[in-house]
Amino acid sequence: MRYLLATGLALAITPLAFISLSASAQSLGFPDDYSLMSRSSDSADAAPTQPNAQTLDEIVAVVGDGVILESELNQAVARIRARAGGRADQMPPNILRSQVLDQLIMQRLQVQRARERGIEISDQEIDAGIGRIAQQNNMDMQQFMRAVAADSMTMDQLREQVREELLVSKLRRQEVMSKVSVSDEDVDRYLENQSLRNAQDREYRVRHILLPVSEGADSATIEATRDQLEALRQQIVDGDTDFADAAASYSKGENALDGGDMGWMQGNYLSRTFRDIVPALSPGETSDVFRDSQGFHLVQLEDVRGRDAQNQPKVMVQEVQTRHILLKPNEIRDAERTRELGSQIRERLEAGDDFAALAREYSDDSATANQGGDLGWVQPDQQRLDPITRRQLEALSPGEVSPVFQTREGYEILKVTDRRERDQTREAARDRVRRTLGEQKSVEEGELWLRKLRDEAYVDVRMPGYQSSNGG
Repeated sequence: MRYLLATGLALAITPLAFISLSASAQSLGFPDDYSLMSRSSDSADAAPTQPNAQTLDEIVAVVGDGVILESELNQAVARIRARAGGRADQMPPNILRSQVLDQLIMQRLQVQRARERGIEISDQEIDAGIGRIAQQNNMDMQQFMRAVAADSMTMDQLREQVREELLVSKLRRQEVMSKVSVSDEDVDRYLENQSLRNAQDREYRVRHILLPVSEGADSATIEATRDQLEALRQQIVDGDTDFADAAASYSKGENALDGGDMGWMQGNYLSRTFRDIVPALSPGETSDVFRDSQGFHLVQLEDVRGRDAQNQPKVMVQEVQTRHILLKPNEIRDAERTRELGSQIRERLEAGDDFAALAREYSDDSATANQGGDLGWVQPDQQRLDPITRRQLEALSPGEVSPVFQTREGYEILKVTDRRERDQTREAARDRVRRTLGEQKSVEEGELWLRKLRDEAYVDVRMPGYQSSNGG
């Protein structure tokens, strides 16, 4: 997710699963600018009341047990206008305000759900998040604080935004990412299809128009929406209107304010909706109108770039064949006695005793003790080893035995029996595919999750002239 302030300052804090979402992911259920609010009305301090004030701050939406005030919406719209420039002026004001309000509603719903689930964000996590923001913008903290102040935002307001973003990120990992799995069969099918596409790794620059259709729409509404987009397509194809201008004026998609620009998207990351449409287009070509569960779509391919996947460099990894003896302190043998036992075993190894036999006799690792402590071929750089264990493996030559050393689990002795360099290009390709499919599935699961969250929540929109951007 990215934070975009009115000054153009880009802020990025999101850890783990939601780092640098592709443009397609951002456009299909993961809005790229949640930081539209200066403060949440659920938690913000009330503004001081002027003695002669005549105008009340109207409620524009009731969301669960909280509200969104007109002042919040006005601030959010102002930020959008500052970021989008002239693009925002091409959209009717009530449409712009409606789309921004929808984003505020979805942000509020996610924050409320996170708090219902008992998710908490510590001050240390917020500090780390702010540090990542400053680093992303190539600033030290002093420079960053000045930039925040220049955007008319206090550090307290920024910390509250960061807290909400981290709440949402943790919530999505729990409720979306935990449901995503990719099987070996999924990877096999993907690789087969990829080979049919000439094994090319391409990127596509795409613009997009979405006219949504609600689930309960009747046939007349569906046909009218299709006809509207068909007519708009004809104007674009005939050269009577520019695709970007049409997207800014008519699209209800997340990228409407940017002229429908979804940016460069890797072919591997194309969502299911676009997977069969975009690669078939030539640069400058506009697709036919097509439909999915969201509504009717139109895309235009601006450009394509890429290289032949067969020219990918080899991926070589270092592997170590090793055995270990793990000694864990217990109720009978405290840490000191466990360390002494390790020293005694180490002396027996120096005297020529068999490592595998001693592992079977003494090791507390139930998974490997019966195999003489055999860990098989280990990749120190790839596997989640204890840092001390990793350093020991890197220092040992074949046939050497480590000294007794302490780890998180207890005391350990290692023996390296062999080293090799292995070509892992094929496995690396499969890992990339697995990550790609996981990203696609998380986007699709996220779409369903957001829709369900909205459908199940109490939302009362009171903004005059509101037009839902969800097709409802």
